[in-house]
Amino acid sequence: MSRQIIASLVCCWMLVATASAFGQTINLFGKKNLADWDFHVVQEGTTQVKVENVFSFTDDGRLLCTGQPYGYLATKESYKNFKFSVEWRWSGWNWPKGIEPTNSGVFLKITDMPKDSFLPKSIEVQLQNRNAGDIWAFHGRTITDSPDRLVTVNHDVIGRFMGVRKNIAAENEPGQWNSMEIFCTGSLIVVTVNGKIVNWTTGAEPIEGRIGLQSEGGPIEFRNAILTVLP
Repeated sequence: MSRQIIASLVCCWMLVATASAFGQTINLFGKKNLADWDFHVVQEGTTQVKVENVFSFTDDGRLLCTGQPYGYLATKESYKNFKFSVEWRWSGWNWPKGIEPTNSGVFLKITDMPKDSFLPKSIEVQLQNRNAGDIWAFHGRTITDSPDRLVTVNHDVIGRFMGVRKNIAAENEPGQWNSMEIFCTGSLIVVTVNGKIVNWTTGAEPIEGRIGLQSEGGPIEFRNAILTVLP
């Protein structure tokens, strides 16, 4: 890790440490309903699916996601500089025995939904089992980083995209809760999983966009989704 990256990470942590004093903090699950979220179904042949059949709240504030069909929730508001924290786990309310945990993600900087794609134009922080913390840029979103960290993928459906993989594994075993914190300020994104810095990029497009939670494959639970808007 270069000194420049270390300095950027330290600056990010300092911003977060003072965020409670200078930033607006929003409990995105505080209403225990989806009034502040838009729902997008992106799987072919499922345009009439109701949001409550994919995402629903429990009385204690957990957000349940069936994982089917593919789609995502997106905040109605857009954000540029912020800290977003959320907890997730791969078991609980209807986890089928013998089924492996699957896939999900947190979308950042969402601006639109390209046709014939299951992913919005965004930067994703991966929640896929055992890959939580990978960062991917889709549909023209760009990440510039050192060549040894950048990964390029050519996908049959969504085309070419790039990203950076996590540096360490910090996930708990399936069935246990995990916590993730994502810090976005300018072109810097820093990701922690269970209190450990697992990934970062210093070259994300510093644009404003919505935040999303993905339905992609199997049941997942979320709780304590807290957004702190940074200067």
